[in-house]
Amino acid sequence: MSRKLKTEPQTQEESSGSAASDEGKASSTFSLSCNLPQNGIIPCKGLNAPQETECSVTTGRQTRCTPQHEDDSSADVPKSSTFERANTKCTGSPQARSTDLSRKNLMVLIQIMLKYLNNNDRNLRVEVKKAVADCTKKNREGHPDYRFLVDSIMSRLRLLLSAHTAKEQKNSSTSPTNLLIGTMARKGKKKAVQQPSPVADENNSTEEESIDEEMKEIVDGADSDDESKSKKEGDKSTATESKSNNKNTKKNSTAIPFMDTFYLLSSEDSSKDRSIAARDLIHHCFFSDGGINYKDSAYALNRLLNGMCSGRAASRQGFASCLTSFLRVAQGQGEDAFKSILKEHSELKQTDLDNDNPATLIRQLLRSATDFNTEANSSGKNSGSNKKRFAGKVKGIEERDHVFGRLFGILAVVRSGMLKSALDEVLAAYAGDLIELYHYKKWMKESSVHALIELLSSIDNGKQITCLTNDVITPKLLLLQKKQKDFTAWLEQLTAEQIALVVHLQQMEGTNYSYPLDQPLLTNAGSIQSLSSALASTSNVVYPRCHIVWNTVWLYLTEASDGQRSLKAGTEYTKAIEGIIQYVVVDKLLGKEEGGPSSTHERRSLALQIVCTLCASSDQEIIIPTTLIESVLCKEVVNTVFLNVLCASGRSGKRKANVDGADDSEHHLKPLTTSSLNELVNRCCECGETERQLTFVKAFLSADPHFDVKTKTDSVASILMMYGAGQKLEEDEMKQRKELWGKYLSFLEEKIVSAESSHIATAHIELMYKLAKYDFTHAPADEARRVVRFFMSAAFFDCSNVVSPSSGKKKKSKKKSPTAELPQELSSGLQINELLKSHNLTSISHYARKVMAARFYSLLSDFFKVLNSQGRRKNDTEFYGKVSRPETIYRALSEICGISTLLESSGAKKFSSNDAGVSDDQMEESRKSMLKVQAIANEALVKECDGKGDAESLRVKSVFATSCASLMMSLYMQLSCCGNPETPDTEDEDDIEDIAEAVHVFIADLADAVASFCELMEGNAKAGDGDEDENPLAAAAGLLVNILSSPVGGEDASNNAVQASASKLTRETLKLFWSSIISTMNALHEKQECMKLLLNEDVMTILIESVCGEDINGADQKDEESIDESDDASSDDGEVDSSVFANANKMEMDLDEVENTISSKGSDDEEASSNKIDEDSVELDPTQLESMLLEDSDAEMSDSGPHGVLEHHAGADKALAQLIKLKQEARKASQTERERVELRNQLRCTTLLETLFSASVLKNSWIPIEAVLGSIVPILRYRKALAKSIQSSTSSGQSKKALDEKNAIIDKLSMLLKDRVSKFRCRSVDSDVSEVALKASLEICEEIKRSVNAADCSCSSIALITSVRCIPNSEENEKVKGIYLRLINDWATRKASKIHSCVFEDVIQRMPSLASVALINSLSEASQTGHSAFIKCESVRLLAAIFHGCSADETVSEKARRIMKESSSNAAKSLVEALADPSLQKPKHRDEVLHATKHFVNFAKDQKDGVLTDSELSSLQESLSVVEKKCKSKGMKHMCVQMCEVISNDVPRRTDADDKTKRLRSSKTPKSTKKGKTKK
Repeated sequence: MSRKLKTEPQTQEESSGSAASDEGKASSTFSLSCNLPQNGIIPCKGLNAPQETECSVTTGRQTRCTPQHEDDSSADVPKSSTFERANTKCTGSPQARSTDLSRKNLMVLIQIMLKYLNNNDRNLRVEVKKAVADCTKKNREGHPDYRFLVDSIMSRLRLLLSAHTAKEQKNSSTSPTNLLIGTMARKGKKKAVQQPSPVADENNSTEEESIDEEMKEIVDGADSDDESKSKKEGDKSTATESKSNNKNTKKNSTAIPFMDTFYLLSSEDSSKDRSIAARDLIHHCFFSDGGINYKDSAYALNRLLNGMCSGRAASRQGFASCLTSFLRVAQGQGEDAFKSILKEHSELKQTDLDNDNPATLIRQLLRSATDFNTEANSSGKNSGSNKKRFAGKVKGIEERDHVFGRLFGILAVVRSGMLKSALDEVLAAYAGDLIELYHYKKWMKESSVHALIELLSSIDNGKQITCLTNDVITPKLLLLQKKQKDFTAWLEQLTAEQIALVVHLQQMEGTNYSYPLDQPLLTNAGSIQSLSSALASTSNVVYPRCHIVWNTVWLYLTEASDGQRSLKAGTEYTKAIEGIIQYVVVDKLLGKEEGGPSSTHERRSLALQIVCTLCASSDQEIIIPTTLIESVLCKEVVNTVFLNVLCASGRSGKRKANVDGADDSEHHLKPLTTSSLNELVNRCCECGETERQLTFVKAFLSADPHFDVKTKTDSVASILMMYGAGQKLEEDEMKQRKELWGKYLSFLEEKIVSAESSHIATAHIELMYKLAKYDFTHAPADEARRVVRFFMSAAFFDCSNVVSPSSGKKKKSKKKSPTAELPQELSSGLQINELLKSHNLTSISHYARKVMAARFYSLLSDFFKVLNSQGRRKNDTEFYGKVSRPETIYRALSEICGISTLLESSGAKKFSSNDAGVSDDQMEESRKSMLKVQAIANEALVKECDGKGDAESLRVKSVFATSCASLMMSLYMQLSCCGNPETPDTEDEDDIEDIAEAVHVFIADLADAVASFCELMEGNAKAGDGDEDENPLAAAAGLLVNILSSPVGGEDASNNAVQASASKLTRETLKLFWSSIISTMNALHEKQECMKLLLNEDVMTILIESVCGEDINGADQKDEESIDESDDASSDDGEVDSSVFANANKMEMDLDEVENTISSKGSDDEEASSNKIDEDSVELDPTQLESMLLEDSDAEMSDSGPHGVLEHHAGADKALAQLIKLKQEARKASQTERERVELRNQLRCTTLLETLFSASVLKNSWIPIEAVLGSIVPILRYRKALAKSIQSSTSSGQSKKALDEKNAIIDKLSMLLKDRVSKFRCRSVDSDVSEVALKASLEICEEIKRSVNAADCSCSSIALITSVRCIPNSEENEKVKGIYLRLINDWATRKASKIHSCVFEDVIQRMPSLASVALINSLSEASQTGHSAFIKCESVRLLAAIFHGCSADETVSEKARRIMKESSSNAAKSLVEALADPSLQKPKHRDEVLHATKHFVNFAKDQKDGVLTDSELSSLQESLSVVEKKCKSKGMKHMCVQMCEVISNDVPRRTDADDKTKRLRSSKTPKSTKKGKTKK
């Protein structure tokens, strides 16, 4: 049946949406290999490629396509029995009018809908209004999903009505919503022509489909054009098909109607829809029941040719894809059938069909459909149509669409296979069309060349390719100037597209081209340099697409191999890659060429793509030789492409921060560079070739050794397989990493030895240190040991003359292999020797040796820390087998000392200072002492292995001996020297000499202490208390304190990095040595009684004074006021004002005498602080001061001669005051620095006390009580002194410098008292124990009274409890009760009391029995007589805490429970008075009292025999009732009511004899005789 055609302009929203979709999507069967952000370029892939974008570029920038409709020659199309829709082009004002009309119609129909719903369904009306308002609001806000208002409102209403309809269908088929939908549907049918449904059965359409029709009618209006309705039908078809699949209906098997397929070919929703439409169209034309439908086939061919000129939606891709399949199928039907189809076309005459083949005819039709010129077609033949398609030249966007239509049409013909067996004339004609497109516009060049390449690739005959190239392509496209014979000049004028074509032609087989294609383009010498400008110009093709020339270049230079592409063999291909990197990337793209253009973001982006492609991190997966990677990742490339981008900000000039203060700016290319670098690193790690991985590492580190730090990535670490600690590697991965690390360390060693500057050497040393530190966490840490050996050999030895021990022995029978492995112990020394010789060096720089020495000591200390943190290792992760930690450390240090000895015996010369000869004897003595202690340790280990004797004793002795030897070796290592610097410093040399002298002394003392301990453990000596017998423990403690207080093991004020690292190592071994001594005494104290005697007063004095100072015992005995006055005086002492000199003038004081007095008093301080003066301070020149004093202008000399009187100069007073002030500030700075060093040393000495008071030691209770309790008071006093010092510190810089150290010591001392000393339990039953503990308790009580703050009071409270626990039967001791009674009285009655309530809280929590006995009555009294409301409230709270906590504690003694019951009456009385106390009526106080009352009531409730009388409970209940009436809080009211109920019902009463008699008498007396009763 025939239907009338109607054409109306589409709405602007739909047109814009179609245009946008046209840019973003393409067909699934006909698409381009690259995205087309500009120039409409066609990429290299064939069928089934991703979707593409089409744009038009006229000025080098990307522009969006103007909306265009599908182009049909509707006037010339014969009428068919199938429904047909046609469009006319519309631009300008008709579209605007269409938009206004669509919106107007939409609003009118919405008003009708709302009016109807107002009478039928008000709820739905409200929802519809909200939906319309929401869509309009988001459209105005610019929301991208609501850009097209009509479509968005339509979608929202469709969903809304669909959901509502589904609900109404369950209730009634005649619901108001159904009536509304049916009414509006009937109105729509009257206004517009209905299209046939794409589904066969229209009667089965659901209510949702009718809603779709209604909503679409609302948007398009009653007079909307047929194409938009067709689009609606297509959308309905897709939706219905999906819905039918869910319902398992037969609708999915129905074919799409023929005319509807043309609309679906431009569908942008899914490529599957376009494929289905193309299939149904071809099936209808060729495989219908009646055979080939020639008329519809001709019509379809015409529509497909015209459709490629449309920019609407995905028309161009869909129609071109369908045309490819159409031509392929038509060819398969035979040439006659094909021509029969063409006969139906009105533009072809009978003569054309007889003389031309189908390819020529298709070309004629294509040129006619895509004609964009006013002249006749290039074929010279008339089109056969009397009616011109255009009256004049096609302009604007239509011309662009026709150009793209011709390009897509030619590609469709090529891909259909029609030109495989075509004649040369036909190929030349198609090639000429593409060349014509090439010369049309700049943005068509790349697309045309790509199509030309595809045309050439479709030809199998090499002779045809040669003929076509020599006759058509070369003269028309490549060699436009026929007389040009200069090959270099021809190369320079080539464009990137021409280069791509030439490269593609030269890699085709079976060809023989004429000049200039007879010479290779890329592999010719110097050709890359000539082509560099053209290749660099492709940077305007932005990421992610790359210009076609690069694809052809990579294909030409590489060959396929195992799924990848590798560089072809030959030096010319290698030189081509190097030329691309040098001339294109470095010179042109990165702007390194002299006089060339600077680099831009686009140029850097292209350079990044080229580098990533050559590094196998792109889709091409090109694998180049490892030796070529260094050329690709040269220093210029890595710096400019990676480092400069990742380290730079995105803003020029002054950087701005966001609202939060953080600078979120970044380089424009940073995201791309970051992702590319990650991909490059991942591909490198996946290759599994250590040599390739090392090459990448070298490239990055050669550009900057701090590559990972600056780029904030883990690129180098990932390539080196330095993963997280939790990641485990397989066995093959472990082998690969070991091989990689070995090569990496060799690279670093060479860089360090041959470093030209100290900065480079330091950077590579840090890299080696980082690797070793990482490797130390995994046994056996072979690479870390190698680093330690290298650092030691390079830092302390001159290895220029090192020789292998086996080098002097020559064997005649066998020759030594040059690749034989070096001895492991001498490998580092021999490697350094070879590197020095290869680089013609005599030695490593002194600065590098110092850095390696510092890192050498740091590595060893880090290794010991790893052992401390991990403890005993498992069998598969141990460094030296299953041995103890001290033995592991001993073996590590013994190995290093052995290597040192072996190096010296192999020719290495140990560096020494200038006066090394003076200390040779001392060095020998120290060496003998070290060997002696080593022998003791070795002997102990041998005995332990033999197992003869007590196993525990042998174990303890071996641990002690190895720990002593470890400390001895660490001290001996400090005698190693890095040699003399190039510029010697006298002060540094003096410091080194002093440290060396101290080390010699310490080694000698340590050897004596070890010998004494060994004799003591063997039973050959006794620990005496007299002066003749020296206590070995006291000697060891004094030695360790001296080490920690000196630069050898403590703080060094000279900021010597080597000495700081060496002292760090010494401290680690010192801790080990002290721990071994304590563990030895802890293990042998029962077997050898003399061990207990070692810890005497001398030892504790040494340890306490090392932390608290020598005069701490008498430092805090002054009165508090005098201390405050002294603090004020000391704070005011440093302020000097210039007015003092005015007072001096009035008093006729001699300023010179004042100056001399000050200088004489502080001469020592000035000498020590001469180098500590701040550079920013005021500087006075002595000559200036002298000239000021002797200025002639201010002096009046007598005329008689040189004798005159010099008048007083006012400026001299001010200058002298400034000078004195400057000297005082320098002295203060020096004092502060010395104080900081002393505090740090004290902080390190606290480790000795921590080890002594460890849990294992206190558990065995062998430490004398005098040692524990005697150390408490000095610690408390020193802690208090530090707290006062912190409080009195001003805001000046000098006074604040030592605050961190002071706070650290306070924290350490607090931890020592609360967590260590508080665990002490005295198990001795001697009578002296009670006296010692009581004396300590009294002293601690006095310290509590002088507390500085709550923290200080808390420490003192814990200390008091520790000492009280040592008193036997402390509950029965009246002196203990008296201590707490005095504390409570002081706390409750004195306003200036320094005692805090934490003292009593600690007793209640830690000693509940003592708290019950000693605190209840005192707290009850304090709650009544406290000097403030806070004290009263706290007393009540503490009193309730006793009853609450102690009652449920099973450890409370019976006496304490009895006293609690007996004291309940007093407690109840206190609570009653507290509830009625006017000073406690504030809510916070009253609530605290109520909570306390609740705890007490619960306690009384739990006592079955009763603790309170009826009258006491009644009084308490009445008080609660009164409080309940006054409370405003509902929670407190409820609590009061609950307590009253508990008191009335659950609390038992106490029934004693007196109370019972009183109750009996009161029960017999009538109420009316109360007065008589009272009198009686």
